[in-house]
Amino acid sequence: MRPLTGLLLSLLTVVLAGCGWLGVGGEEGYFRDRANDYRKARSIPPMKAPEGTRTDAVSPLYAIPTESADALLDQDFEVPRPQPLRGDAGEKVVRIQKLGNEQWILLDETPAEAWPKIRSFLVSNQIGIEHEDASKGQMETSWLSFRSDSDRREKYRFRVEQGVQRASSEIYVLQTGYRQDKAQDAPPAEWPAASADPERETWMLKELANYLASTGDESTVSLLAQGISTVNKVYLVRDASGQPVIDLRLGFDRAWASLGRSLEHAELVVKDLDRSAGLYYVVYEPGHKQDEKSTTGPGAEETPKPKKGFFSRLWPWGSDDEANPLVGRHYRVEMRTADKGVLIGVRRDDGSAFEEGEAEFVLGLIKAHLS
Repeated sequence: MRPLTGLLLSLLTVVLAGCGWLGVGGEEGYFRDRANDYRKARSIPPMKAPEGTRTDAVSPLYAIPTESADALLDQDFEVPRPQPLRGDAGEKVVRIQKLGNEQWILLDETPAEAWPKIRSFLVSNQIGIEHEDASKGQMETSWLSFRSDSDRREKYRFRVEQGVQRASSEIYVLQTGYRQDKAQDAPPAEWPAASADPERETWMLKELANYLASTGDESTVSLLAQGISTVNKVYLVRDASGQPVIDLRLGFDRAWASLGRSLEHAELVVKDLDRSAGLYYVVYEPGHKQDEKSTTGPGAEETPKPKKGFFSRLWPWGSDDEANPLVGRHYRVEMRTADKGVLIGVRRDDGSAFEEGEAEFVLGLIKAHLS
């Protein structure tokens, strides 16, 4: 037995030595350790595809973000207290918002979570899906006819995009149609810029909103829909003069309406405003009773009121509203256009200097309620 064991050990030694001699192991061998190869990696230009070809298959699946939503780091850094995703965090939000002739569903779920629910809504109502592009967040139905008007045919396009707040979605519906009983009427070749029949658009939007509200907390995620852009639309940054501001990536009209609604639910009571100058004059009054219905912002009448004193627990002035020295203080909220949207800043109405962290506190209240 012992001679056999010795023979096996000798053969094993020869084999291992042979591997090194043949170049199988070691740094230059076939089976070398590649754990640290990433340190030697070089940056190369992005792959370019010939003109006229699709690049979906070679596009980056996970884009690297270029900026932070809260980039206020020009002073000594302290670990911040956690901020809620929205001012109404913890409450299920399915709300139809309107601005002018435009309307959409606000949903407190990511686009990847909203996508399969829209699909489920269509399937459960036996509505055929003619085309869908999850990467663009678009889904089109087949041509539909209804018993109430069998000569009329129509189809719908659903579009999902990232909401203003993180983990929220906006769902838009576009309608088009034609009549079969008219010789001069034919199926439209392209989608219109606005719905051909706004009433039918509103009807479908409400049907979808009711379905989403009735689905409860069931949550599924579409891997295909994860390609929908989830770039933030609201950031807390500093402007060129070093003052903290909210960078809101919306057009002026919607940003103005959204700001008005946010002020109401952030307990910043509006005393006066000047839309042409982009100014709101407000006073901080925690627990102030708002009107049951408001027309300041889109869909404000359908929004639940936030609980009293929520944000005061996140800041060093204490959890008791009566002990907060900012109660009753007057501010001027300023909104001005920028390259990618608008910038929202705040000043004391009397022109006096801010206490440390005061401007960030007020802007934090506003930011958490923007939608």
